[in-house]
Amino acid sequence: MKKTTLVMALSLAIGGFAALPASAAITVAGGNINFTGEVTDATCLINDQTPNGAVDLNVPLETVSASELSFAGATAKPAPFTIKLGGPSDLNCTNGKIASVYFEPTSPAIDNATGWLKNTSATNPAVNVQVQILNGETNSPINLVSGNNNHAPKTIANQTAEYTYFGQYVAVGGAAGPGQVASTVKYSIVYQ
Repeated sequence: MKKTTLVMALSLAIGGFAALPASAAITVAGGNINFTGEVTDATCLINDQTPNGAVDLNVPLETVSASELSFAGATAKPAPFTIKLGGPSDLNCTNGKIASVYFEPTSPAIDNATGWLKNTSATNPAVNVQVQILNGETNSPINLVSGNNNHAPKTIANQTAEYTYFGQYVAVGGAAGPGQVASTVKYSIVYQ
């Protein structure tokens, strides 16, 4: 009887150890996996660049004499620039879509009183000078606050649409004083 009890006790003891894993698993929180993305229509190239973020345009204004801006409202030295969407080989630029160029009215350099761009040069800024943007089809100043006189929306054809503009000096509040001129406006392309 003692042998049976001993064998049974050893069997239970060995069986009990066999039920435990060789090493106990420990669960620890590992963190998060974050996924981000966006689903959009394919968009057109902007001035032959992929719009993966900002496509900046630089418009150099020709040097002007203060005498050409001697009274409020005087304008000088229009400099052309173009925003071109797509191109003949840009298959992502879908024919028949409507595209508009939109100047962001909340851009910090826009003067809400005139609708033009304030001179934001940090180095020796010229006084009484702003920058006007003109619609290249009508040569009318665009009010950047209201959007008045901007290009009408265009239908994309042959995978392209073009918008021509001019940037020019304009005297505000009296005769312009000499100095540097710089300004910036944000733009967006709206597709429909």
